[in-house]
Amino acid sequence: MNKIFIDCGAHCGESILEAKRRYGNDIKIISFEANPNLAIPLQNHFKDDLNVEVRNEATWVEDQESTNFYLSIDWSDGSSIYKEKKSGGVSDNISVNIPSINLANFIKKIKKDNYIILKLDVEGAEYEILNHLIEEDIIPLINEFHGEFHPDKIDKPELKDLETKIFKHFNDNKINFHSWELVGNQPKAISRNIWKNHYNIKPITFVIPSRNNLEFLQLAYQSIKDLKGDHEILVLNDASTDGTQKWIESINDPKLITYHNEGPDRIGIVGMFDKGIEMANTDIIMAFHADMVAAPNLDENILKHLKPGTVVSATRVEPPLHPDGPEKMLVDFGTEVEDFNTDKFNNWVTNEYKPKHDTLTTEGIFAPWCMYKEDFLAVGGHDELFAPQSKEDSDLFNRFVLNGYKVIQTWEGLVYHFTSRGSRFNKHAGGAAGQNSEEWLHTTNKNMRNFIRKWGTMVKHDSLMKPIITPKYDIAFKVINNNLKILEALEPWCSVYYGDGHWVQYSHYMNKEENLTTYNMDERVKPNDPTLHNFNHGIIVEIDGHKVTNEDFQLLQVLPKVLEEGGEIGEFEYGNNGMKIIINDLTSYEKSLIK
Repeated sequence: MNKIFIDCGAHCGESILEAKRRYGNDIKIISFEANPNLAIPLQNHFKDDLNVEVRNEATWVEDQESTNFYLSIDWSDGSSIYKEKKSGGVSDNISVNIPSINLANFIKKIKKDNYIILKLDVEGAEYEILNHLIEEDIIPLINEFHGEFHPDKIDKPELKDLETKIFKHFNDNKINFHSWELVGNQPKAISRNIWKNHYNIKPITFVIPSRNNLEFLQLAYQSIKDLKGDHEILVLNDASTDGTQKWIESINDPKLITYHNEGPDRIGIVGMFDKGIEMANTDIIMAFHADMVAAPNLDENILKHLKPGTVVSATRVEPPLHPDGPEKMLVDFGTEVEDFNTDKFNNWVTNEYKPKHDTLTTEGIFAPWCMYKEDFLAVGGHDELFAPQSKEDSDLFNRFVLNGYKVIQTWEGLVYHFTSRGSRFNKHAGGAAGQNSEEWLHTTNKNMRNFIRKWGTMVKHDSLMKPIITPKYDIAFKVINNNLKILEALEPWCSVYYGDGHWVQYSHYMNKEENLTTYNMDERVKPNDPTLHNFNHGIIVEIDGHKVTNEDFQLLQVLPKVLEEGGEIGEFEYGNNGMKIIINDLTSYEKSLIK
């Protein structure tokens, strides 16, 4: 009787060598390895061994000419036919296409007088394979079973039912299933370091708005071209006067797509970015700044975490122009392009970098961020309220989280970020490294007020930049002894502001704010006159302008949080200066702000 060792999941040939050790060199070994990066070198290694046949196929429950096999980015032995595998950095974004075989049919064709030893180490596929072998009555043809089970590594609940069925079948029929857990120092036939030399990586459209950032943009472009994937680069040239368009037109790159606002006025990030999303030809988009440099393997370290309903941010490495924080690395590779050395940065990333935290992922979001285009469109894109820029990202991130998206920061995917060259430190806008431009000061102040109007709070997030969203209540301020200073300070913090006094004196404020917001100020600011209004609001705050203090202003800013933690229908005094809160309805409507 001839012994045949059917090896499903050859990896680096450990099981081939182990089978020879256990059963002798003359045993016939048929070894299946789905990853061609490993299978082809194994074929070359054993080409002169007539007892070893290595096949670059996935063992499965059906014959297919082309099957997606999802590569583990983290480990050489973690790849799987399941994109739902939870460990090893497996996702449906990084794969190889290989044929699969119906293992049951393959075993049927082996002569009945052979002694068959089956080893299954197929990263979760063992459940469907064994179930198929049971249903096709192949189990009696197999003399020995060896392998591994992966009960908690695949996010497919139905596999648990198969596991129960398989274990019961083996127990009822008194069939032994021997563990084939080989230790890490097991002899290997080939090097494991080649397991991801070649693969299919889903293309990303890198969306890059740029205004007068040519020298930074050139660095960003080249760093993306140096990545493994064949990605699309979408440059949105927003009225640049520094030669950006001439440079773009000089590049013969079919993967470079451009949109040119000829100016003279800029459109800004809000309009330009959403225009870019419309033009993107891939399913996956990445918001990338012109003043960023992609580190080696940025794409694979982003894509291994990316799934529908997930937004993945890279870790920023920055010069010390802003304070350090737990969400970034402060390492100075230069504040200007002429100071930056790509090789030096890449060498640091590859050989010296150590993540700031014990975990390789944390929860948070900031640029550069990557997601499925469909998910971006599902929330309606950027809000024109924040045009041309500033706070548009914080608003968007709030909406991502409210829509149920998971926000992940990977500490393995890095970019170098010169920081704030779009407007804040843009030399063409009057800024410089570490010096705010007047343009930026205007837009950031304007849009902070708009953010408060929309969300009822200032921008809030935890230390790792995960948005904190306070309930948005229908809050009205009724102010007696009103004046222009109080109106300007308090109006953004409520849904409607009712003030007394001579209304003509407030027209200047109304006209000024109409030009700084998309809100209808006539709907937000009204006379405090019960003959004109019924004050039908969820929460009403009665304020005396003669008594209000800075302390009261601070209390009004945290009122939504106070209501969230302990608000009840009724009335109560708020603060020490006679403010009165009337709670009629605690219904919040922040989810209506998603789109």
